[in-house]
Amino acid sequence: MKKLTMLTGLIFFIISGNYAQELSELGEISNAEIEMKSCSFDTDADAVILLHEAFSDYDDQHHLVTIHHIRIKILKKNGLDAANISIPFYRKNNFEQIDKIEGITINVGENRSIEKVKLDRKSIYTTQTNERIGEVVFAFPAVQAGSIIDYKYRSTMKHYGGLDEWYFQDELPVITSKYLLTILPNTEFAYRVNVRSDRNVVIKPEPGTGRVYFEMTNIPGLRNEPYMDARKDYIQKVIFQLSGYNGSGNDKKEYMTSWDAVNKEMYNATEFGIQLRKNVSAPELMNQVKLLAAPEEKMKIIYNYVRNYMNWNGLYSKFSTDGIKEAWGKRSGSSGDINLLLVNLLNEAGLEAFPMLVSERFHGKVNTSYPFIDQFNSVFACVNIQSKKYYLDATDKFCPSHIIPVGILNTTGFIVKKRDGELVQISNDALQYKENVISFIDVQEDGTVNAKITVNSEGYARMDKLENYKKDKDKFRDNYFHAEGLALNIKKFEVKNEVNDTLQLVQEFEFTSILNSSGDYKYLPMNFLPGFKSNPFLSDNRFSNINFGYPKKISLYANISLSDKYFADELPKAVTMVTPDRNISFQRQVTYNKADNTIVFNLNIEFKKSIYTADEYPVLKEVYKKIFDYLKEPLLLKKK
Repeated sequence: MKKLTMLTGLIFFIISGNYAQELSELGEISNAEIEMKSCSFDTDADAVILLHEAFSDYDDQHHLVTIHHIRIKILKKNGLDAANISIPFYRKNNFEQIDKIEGITINVGENRSIEKVKLDRKSIYTTQTNERIGEVVFAFPAVQAGSIIDYKYRSTMKHYGGLDEWYFQDELPVITSKYLLTILPNTEFAYRVNVRSDRNVVIKPEPGTGRVYFEMTNIPGLRNEPYMDARKDYIQKVIFQLSGYNGSGNDKKEYMTSWDAVNKEMYNATEFGIQLRKNVSAPELMNQVKLLAAPEEKMKIIYNYVRNYMNWNGLYSKFSTDGIKEAWGKRSGSSGDINLLLVNLLNEAGLEAFPMLVSERFHGKVNTSYPFIDQFNSVFACVNIQSKKYYLDATDKFCPSHIIPVGILNTTGFIVKKRDGELVQISNDALQYKENVISFIDVQEDGTVNAKITVNSEGYARMDKLENYKKDKDKFRDNYFHAEGLALNIKKFEVKNEVNDTLQLVQEFEFTSILNSSGDYKYLPMNFLPGFKSNPFLSDNRFSNINFGYPKKISLYANISLSDKYFADELPKAVTMVTPDRNISFQRQVTYNKADNTIVFNLNIEFKKSIYTADEYPVLKEVYKKIFDYLKEPLLLKKK
């Protein structure tokens, strides 16, 4: 029995009875492809995928065999990197093999002659990305603006469990994307089409053969956008899932058809749940914990101990491949090693802790309708204390135990338990990115400025600032402290409260500068706000949602003392700007005290939501434009 079921999809269907079951020939290009100078439906593109076609079938051993054919046109010099090819594959246990690679670079020479240069097999290399993924990489020869690169390769997987999603869309625009899938006998597959409602897709099932054909054309490229979640959350694609298999004797095997099945399998897995029952020797840590009464303090001590003791090797994993005891002995491991070890020690201390499968924001959203563990990329610890959940990632050196890690904000996790696993929606709109900037500025008779600025960062602002400060102190200072139009001579820079994560991170900054002038006027810039150096929302169109992760609240107070040789000729106007839904607000207030010749400048910006949809982008873009226009307005000082 072959069974293919369509689940969902917001699409317009075009049913076509004619489709190619064989790939086109390598190097056979059309006049239209030769003449193409730009992509009509994505004019900013530096290169375009002319064709990506593939078909999947099975061999005598029921391996999944897929032949790919990709053709790319380099439109501009900036698109030359598209000729550097990387093909990821599943390397663990030799699950997948990539072979039969062949390619050609096609150029148009003098008198419109076609010149073809074959890909040299010696230029093909295989690299290891992590414990599960490898890459086949190669670069095409003789590539220039106007070149067409054309290549094919074969992927062979041990079984159909490795069937990947088919991506119609790419970072580059795609003119034609088509895929023909043949389902293995005695299997049941479901597929879900994730395509925008304003796009057309061809879907052609072939009853009785277990084959189905998909095609889309003229798909704009999906490039990275500011504050974007994982690209694959928005990419146009088909998702496949193996749901069942009929073996000999008609005994049907189900493959994780429910979250209960996922919970049971993970809890009993040697590389996952069994690790929680291992005995890890940590007498020094447990002696510290015994002295504490409050469960929150116990959790904090264990969490800090593990994240300081263990070194993360940079690998994301849901499992502890070699076991947590070996990782503990080596003081190093993957995210799976370290966080399963953390859960083990929390339980040993008498806390109610569970492993939680997570899909961090860069990895993509979890569709709760499909119980499929490959939707997750890592595991965290979840601790229950007095009906409150704490989410811990001991690979993170900067996130304290009482704050939800940024990487899982606005995502879905799955808590694995002995019984009754639990899906949880992870969000925290109560804790903000909060920052208060206090400035004292003296303007001297000769136009010299002496300034003292203090930035108090708390919540997610503290975490963000501390991490960037620890990575590169000089870069941090240059990126976060600026005043457009002023060349700063830094006299002092100091950061306080680095260790105590319950206090604000205080950044003290002193500088001198010379004001720009025009005639009798001096100009004092007033944008001393960290994080508002440039406007990230300049594009006219937006494909993805805007995910800040958390609400933001930023305020600025500036007290400006003027030399008696100057006075405020014209003050910036008071501004109050609030969006119709009241989720974004901007306020500016400027007052001038003639008696002591001082100016007080107050500014408040607040984003009450952490996520703004792509439909809300026009409003957000306009708000940001106005905010930056206001921030660019200087104080105008006139000589008496």
